[in-house]
Order: sequence, then structure tokens, then C-alpha cells
Amino acid sequence: MGFGVVSLLNAMFRRMFTSAGLRPSSATVDVDADTTIHFWAHRSLLPSSSSTATATEQQQQRRPVLVLVHGFGPGPTWQWAAQVGPLSRHFDLVVPTLLFFGASRTRATARSEASQAAAVAALLTGGHLPGLGSGRHVVHLVGASYGGIVTYHLARALLRGGGGDVAVGKVALCDSDVTKGPEDDRALAARGGVEEVTELKLPADTKMMRRLTKLSFHRPPMYLPECIARDLLRKSLEDRREDKIELIKGMTTAEGSQLTPLPLETLIIWGEFDQIFPLEKAYKVKEKLGEKATVKVIPNSGHLPSQEEPKVFNRVLLEFLLQPSDSNGCATDVAAAAVK
Repeated sequence: MGFGVVSLLNAMFRRMFTSAGLRPSSATVDVDADTTIHFWAHRSLLPSSSSTATATEQQQQRRPVLVLVHGFGPGPTWQWAAQVGPLSRHFDLVVPTLLFFGASRTRATARSEASQAAAVAALLTGGHLPGLGSGRHVVHLVGASYGGIVTYHLARALLRGGGGDVAVGKVALCDSDVTKGPEDDRALAARGGVEEVTELKLPADTKMMRRLTKLSFHRPPMYLPECIARDLLRKSLEDRREDKIELIKGMTTAEGSQLTPLPLETLIIWGEFDQIFPLEKAYKVKEKLGEKATVKVIPNSGHLPSQEEPKVFNRVLLEFLLQPSDSNGCATDVAAAAVK
């Protein structure tokens, strides 16, 4: 049955997260707006049930933190399952569930990638992750598709706010068109054969979901039984659909009018055959983000190289993150001054 397959996959992806040392949790990051973020984080970052670890031991256990921000589609456990294992060998991971996805919620009226970034920034800097306290902690940021657009704003929010115990490290944007404007939406709608891009990005039936899948993957699944497609749509894509439509309509990156260079080392990863955001957009993003940005193309992949070519994607990402920074330890302070 479709129910069994989707539930089994969900359990398998969650198991991959727990095997990487991550645990699910939640935090109310804005009491007035009743804003609650659900997230996965490495157990070392969460409140400890044991008081036996000394401050010295905690300091010795400290590793850089890596934040993974998901895009539209199924939840973060589905989107980052192939990454959490390899990445967790080098970093303590934080994987938030963005507002209006899963159980993350708010009563605030804002519907933009900037408001999403503000909520994640509050999670990182508001004392909700005790393992991030006691001295500055290097935090790298990675986002895919819509999550990459949120990540751009998250980096700037952390830099503007000084970051507290968070020292922003490197940034990776994966198939994320932060320069997207109305003409890009019209072109995507035309490729998908729809009037409005929201019809494609937020499919209301399995026919549209299959059309989106075909555009998203260079090598889409050859066969997906209808019962499984219906169950996947019901469990992963239909929830909070109206709020997600408002997120798409509320994006502030139109024509790059709000975009300024990012004063951090930034890797732009792009699928060679991306039909959602075509490859030429990667170089436009690089041009806008400035001299610290570089482009890496993942061959034989579409809009989701992290899923189509996970080994290549993970290698490219790790090479970038593990390479010594080309700037000194005061880079975050210098970058913060640059955005104020």
C-alpha cells in the first residue's frame, strides 16, 4: 500500500538522522507571535540530561556547527537524508523546519524568506541551543533552493545582529536563485505548462506533482504507483498550502532589488540540467554576491543534485567547508561591519 511505503521511507530517513547523532526538538523563538520552530540538532547542542561533563570536556567536544536549510517539498529529513551522515563526521548539525512546514508555526503575518531567516536566527542566538553558548562558535550555513534564499537572508541577519556566540563561517547556496524576479516565475510557469508558478511549486494533485518531479530531476523516477503518489502528496505536500502560496508571493528578491554582495566565502552549487533555475542563473547569482562567491556545477543532475548525485554533492560541499578559510579569525567582525 502507498501508506506503508511512504511511512517506511519517513521512518528510514528519521533513522538516518538519529544515526548521525541528531535528535528532534522544538523551541518557541518569539513568545508574542507564538513562533515555534521544530528542528533536528546534534545532541551536544541540546540541553543535557547529565551534569557530569566538565566545562573542559565540553570545550574539547566542540566542533564547528553546520546549519542545513531545506526548500519546498517534503520535510528536511527527506531532503537532507543523504547528507547528514557524511557531514556529521565533521560538524555538529542543526536542521530547522521552516515556518509553515511540518509543525513549525507562527501567528505573525509576515510571509517572506526574510521572516523565515529571522526565526532561524532567533533559534541560533536566543539560547535555545545551549551547546552554542560559552564562547563564540563557528557556524556554517547551507541552503537548497528556497532554503538557499532563506540562507542568504540568515547570513545577513546574523552578521547585522553581531551573532552573539555565533561566528558566521562559510555559506553554500544550492540551486538557489537569489536574483529571481517575475520574469523567472513566468518562464518557469511556461516550462511547467501552468498559468501561475504556485500551481507547479505547490501541486494540488498527483498529475501536477509528477510534472514538478519531471522538471526537478534530470533523471526522474521511471515509475511511481498512483497510490504512493497520492499518499506522498497528502502527507508531505498538501499541509499549509495557502500559507506556502503566500510565502512564494511574499518573496522580496524580485529582480535582485534587495540583493547586495555577501562578505563571506560562498559556494554556489548548481545542477547542470536544472530546469527550475537554469544553469545560467548560477553565474548571475555569483555576479551579484561578489568576489567571495564561486560556482561549482554538479554534472548529470537537475534542480536537486543533493539527491540525484549525493556522493558528488557531498564531496564538493565538504571540500569547500573543510578547506582553511582565506581570511583571519576576525572575518566575521569585518563582515558584520560591512553589512551595517
